[in-house]
Amino acid sequence: MTPRELSVYVKAYADAMEEDARMYRAKAYLLASLVRTMFGSKHAPSYEHIFPDDVRKREMNDEEMFAQVQALNRLFGGTEA
Repeated sequence: MTPRELSVYVKAYADAMEEDARMYRAKAYLLASLVRTMFGSKHAPSYEHIFPDDVRKREMNDEEMFAQVQALNRLFGGTEA
């Protein structure tokens, strides 16, 4: 490993550590906001409202899936076969 490669790896590692620290601070801030919301109101917000990405998506039936495929086909400029 050359000194130049070593310096590139060290910089990449330092950047990754800085990004991890930034993410940790963001998560701590969001947690503090969530705790404030929970204690600041009479009723706690629903889990689905706080974490919408954790809610399981319902499965599409055949007609809905076909409509979605047709929409994507039109979006990307495809032709009907």
